Amino acid sequence: MHKKLAALFLLIPILLVSNCERYYHFENGRISGVDSIEELDEVSAFSFAIMSDNKGDSPTSKPEFARMVKWIDLSGCRFVIGLGDHVKKGWENSFLDFIKENKWWSGNFYPNIADGENEYYGENQGDWCAGAPLLKAANLYDNPYVKMRENGCECYAQIPVENFTIHLIQLHYPDEPAEEELAFPNSSRDYLMNTLNSIDKDYGDIVIVAAHSRTGFWIDQLSTEQKTVVMEKCDMLLSATTHFFERKVIKGYENSGPLIINTGSITYPNKYCPPGFVYVNVLKHPLSLVVQYLDASEEEREMQWSNYAYIKVVDGGIIETDFRDVKPEEDFNRSVGYLERSYTQEEMNKVVEGLYLTVGDVDDAFINAGSGLAGGEIPYKDLWDVFPYNNEIYIITLSRTDLEKLFENEIDQITEPELRIAINNFEGDYLIKRLNIPEERVEKTGIREINLLQKWLNSTKQGDFPLDTEDAISAK
Repeated sequence: MHKKLAALFLLIPILLVSNCERYYHFENGRISGVDSIEELDEVSAFSFAIMSDNKGDSPTSKPEFARMVKWIDLSGCRFVIGLGDHVKKGWENSFLDFIKENKWWSGNFYPNIADGENEYYGENQGDWCAGAPLLKAANLYDNPYVKMRENGCECYAQIPVENFTIHLIQLHYPDEPAEEELAFPNSSRDYLMNTLNSIDKDYGDIVIVAAHSRTGFWIDQLSTEQKTVVMEKCDMLLSATTHFFERKVIKGYENSGPLIINTGSITYPNKYCPPGFVYVNVLKHPLSLVVQYLDASEEEREMQWSNYAYIKVVDGGIIETDFRDVKPEEDFNRSVGYLERSYTQEEMNKVVEGLYLTVGDVDDAFINAGSGLAGGEIPYKDLWDVFPYNNEIYIITLSRTDLEKLFENEIDQITEPELRIAINNFEGDYLIKRLNIPEERVEKTGIREINLLQKWLNSTKQGDFPLDTEDAISAK
C-alpha cells in the first residue's frame, strides 16, 4: 500500500474518535459527561439568555437582577432576549440607564414591546405600539442584524454567532386592549407567517418567536394553518406576562416541534416560581438547545431539576431532563400544615388582613387574599394561591397631606393627623413614588407573605388567630 494512503487510513480512526468525543448523548434525563453548569459551558458552542418582566429594575435596584447580570457575564452569553414589561410607569426605571451605560447590554439586548412599554411611553397599556421607543433605547434601530417592521415595534433579527444564525421574530401582543383582534391583530400574524416563510432553514439556523401575550401562551391565538407553520419551522416559542415559568405542550407535538415556554420573571415571579431567567446552552452535536430556568435568588448558579430544564434538539425532539435531584424546599407538593376546616376567600381576606396588622404598630392594612384554603393537609403550592407574589410587607407612615392626595373627597372621614399602614412592596413602591414619601417614613420589614402565612398555619388550631408580633417578626 502506498505510504500516503496508509497514513490516511491510520488517520481515519483518530478523526472518528475525535468526532465521537464531541457528540453528546442524552440518557436518563442527563447529558453524557456533563455534571455541572460550568462543564456545560465548556462543551457548548455558545450560550444566550432570556429575561422578562423586570418592570424597570436593574442591578442597582434588585439583587436578583444583579446576580443575573453577573452570571450572564461569567458564562460568556452572546446576547439576551427580552420578553417585555421592562419598564413601569411611575417607578424608578433604573433599567433604562443600565442599558444605556452598559456597553455589552446596549449592543446585545433584543427586547420585546409589551403593555408596560406602551403605558410608559404612551397613554396607557392598550396604546398599541406606543412602547416602540424602548427599541431605540436598546439601539435596535441601529443594529445591522435587525429588520424593523414599518410599525416600529415588531422586528426580525438574524443574529450571527460563529457558524450559526439565530432567527428571532419579536411580535407585539400586549395584555391590553381586551379584544384579542386588537391586542394581537391579523397584521402581526401575517407578519409572522411571511417572515417564517422567508427563512430557508438549514443546519445552524435556530428559529425563535417571541410575544408577551395576554394569557401566557400566544400560540393559542393562531389558526390551525398558522399553528402548523409555526410548529414545523420554529425551535422555541417564548411568552411572558404570567411571571410563571412553565412549558406548554400542544396535542400531537408532545415530544416534537418547538419548545414552548413562559419565561417567568427576574424580579416579580408569580406563585412558587423563583425569580429567575432562562439560560440556553447550544450544543453542536447534535445541534441542541439546553434550556434551563435559573433561580436568581440563589448565591450560585446550578444545573436545574425537571420542572425547570429541557433539551430541544434542533429539527428534532424535545427531551425532558432531570439534571439534579429536587431539594426538599423545592417540592411544591410538600405538606406545610393542616387545617381542620376550609376557609373561603372572604374568610381568608380577614385572616391576611390580620396577618398584616401583626407586623408592627399600624393603623390599617391594605391587602386581599387571592383565594381561600381547603381543609386538611395544605400543600406548599396552595399558599401561593393566597399570596401569588410573596411580597415583602412595608409599613408606611402617611402624612395628612398624603391622605388628602389619596382620599380627596373622603378625607373628612379621616380624623388622624397621620396614618401608619401595612402594604405590600409592589403597591408600596408605587405609593412612595407617587407621593414622594421620604425614606424615614418607610419601613421595609423584610417579612414575606408566604413565611407569615406558614407561621399562622403552624400556630393555629381550627384556624384561630393567635399569631403575635414576635411570630410575625420571625417570619423574615
